[in-house]
Amino acid sequence: MIELNFIYISSNLFFRRNLKVKKSRIVIITVLSTLAVLFVLGILIKVKSAASGKPTIVRIENPQRGELIEFVSAPGEVEPKKNVEISAKVIARIIELPYEEGERVTCGDPNANPPVPPSVLVRMDSKELESQLLQASANRAAQAAQTEVEKARLASQEASLLGLSASLKQAETDLTRQKGLLESKDISQSTFDQTRLKVDELKAQYEAAKHTLESAQLNLKVMQHNLEAADARIAQASENLSYTTIVSPMDGIATRINAEEGEMVMTGTMNNPGTVIMVVADLSKMLVVAQVDEADVGKLEVGQKAKVHLDAFTDRDFNGVVDSIALSHDTSYSRTKYYRTEILLDTVEERLHSGLTANVDIETRKHTDVLKVPTQAVLGLEVDSLPLKIRENNPEIDTTKTFATVVYRLIDGKAVVTPVKIGQCDLTHTIIKSGITEKDRIVVGPYKVLEKLKHEQKIQDEREAEAKKKKDVKTKADTNEPNEVKKNDPNQ
Repeated sequence: MIELNFIYISSNLFFRRNLKVKKSRIVIITVLSTLAVLFVLGILIKVKSAASGKPTIVRIENPQRGELIEFVSAPGEVEPKKNVEISAKVIARIIELPYEEGERVTCGDPNANPPVPPSVLVRMDSKELESQLLQASANRAAQAAQTEVEKARLASQEASLLGLSASLKQAETDLTRQKGLLESKDISQSTFDQTRLKVDELKAQYEAAKHTLESAQLNLKVMQHNLEAADARIAQASENLSYTTIVSPMDGIATRINAEEGEMVMTGTMNNPGTVIMVVADLSKMLVVAQVDEADVGKLEVGQKAKVHLDAFTDRDFNGVVDSIALSHDTSYSRTKYYRTEILLDTVEERLHSGLTANVDIETRKHTDVLKVPTQAVLGLEVDSLPLKIRENNPEIDTTKTFATVVYRLIDGKAVVTPVKIGQCDLTHTIIKSGITEKDRIVVGPYKVLEKLKHEQKIQDEREAEAKKKKDVKTKADTNEPNEVKKNDPNQ
């Protein structure tokens, strides 16, 4: 009995396990079947949609004939054409700053009637420099007095030398006369010897006096040079004193004041710039200093026209002219080379702020009577990807190159890939040298569609599609209107 129960239980468990396995298999098979059906349905829907021939909506334009202007674009910054930093040339304390930022200053006009004095920008404490000037003047006066004393001494020595010269000549004359008397035995040898000794002594005195005079003359020259140095020190002290009053070097606006009254200003050195007290600029002539890439600088010439876009004036552009082009390059923070190019702005009736960020488009070349299309309509496709009938014997395709330049034309509702030869381009359009005409209808967008567009793919102009949509809506409205009238008629 026990064995029978065991057999019954074992068989029952085995049956349940097999039942679970079968259910799992059924679920898996059902899921896979459903996925297969959905996949087939998707393919059928796609095939049906393709068979229905629903065209892709694109934007169509005809090539335009006209002018195309090449541009060189570069970033830049607005600066005054003339900008002067006012710095101190002496160490002193500021006692007065008569002008405030934004006020107009002038360099004066001595020829005006009456003469216009220059604007005093800064006054500094001059007491110490005045003392230095007085000291230099006193030293110069003392040296001048010493020089006069030396001149008198030199005159005395010159007179003494002349006296010695006369005495020496007289002694030499006596010696010559006594030599003849000695030969005739009219004088003794001792008398002759005394005269000769006197001549020798006078010669020695004369030479000594001569050297003393020469030394005194040299000393006088030194004193005269010292006097000139004293004059230079007076001139320097006087000039330093004049630096305590700073006048405007130009007509303009005080655009920035960096110092305060009572502040001590410092002079600059080779490695340490001095205090910039203020900045004066001529805001009537403004520049954009552009950073032109080295690849484009060869296209630039002085006098070329430019369009300037300022971030601060988004509603308008400014006209300008290339004023100067640097002959040597600078290096930006990103280690790229650029050439400083100055564009003079036409801002006669408007004052611009210095430091505004700008973008410059410089006209480098103008092409007239050319065929052009929007640049995004021009694509580069691999030559091998083009249809054989288009690729063979086509003068617009260079088979030695990997890519060909093409556009898509709308012909009989389909996109037809068309190789073209292109020329220069501006910011928006590209010149077409050959391959299409003005009568062709070119696919110019959207770019996402252009990227995936295929040869002989069905397409439709967005304007035609929109017109058809409006016509269908109107037709539907006209059809529904009689039905509504009939429904609301009480006699029906």
